Amino acid sequence: MYNAYEYLYSISPDIPEILKVYKVSGLSSLEEMLSDIRNNPECCLCVRDAGDGFLDLKTRRLDSAYHTFYVMVKAETNNHESRLQAKRSAMETGIKLMDRAKKDANDFGDPVYGLDFSKIDYSEIGPLGSNYYGYSFGYSIEHEV
Repeated sequence: MYNAYEYLYSISPDIPEILKVYKVSGLSSLEEMLSDIRNNPECCLCVRDAGDGFLDLKTRRLDSAYHTFYVMVKAETNNHESRLQAKRSAMETGIKLMDRAKKDANDFGDPVYGLDFSKIDYSEIGPLGSNYYGYSFGYSIEHEV
């Protein structure tokens, strides 16, 4: 079964912009991440380790799970251009992660086999912590059950 945190953590060294990876599994870990984020480097990745989804047992035994990760980049305080650059950088980093996932999803047994590339949702986030801005990315992976 696909584990978003384990997979994204394992490929994060290949994306030099990502300097720290957080596992966000509940409210307490989210609070811990937000308190720690003030001490973080320029770019971090937060991965929600539990996904929701839906089962299609009528026509097929198919499990479609939703997964989310957040790319956040620190901007300078009271600097509009820096905020825009942080958002652009976060989007570029998120796309790099999804491009890597696409490369890793070619064959059955690959870590992200079943990833649906037809729709990857994103939402702007920020400001968080000490002026972090970025995007959340949502995607689904289908597996036979």
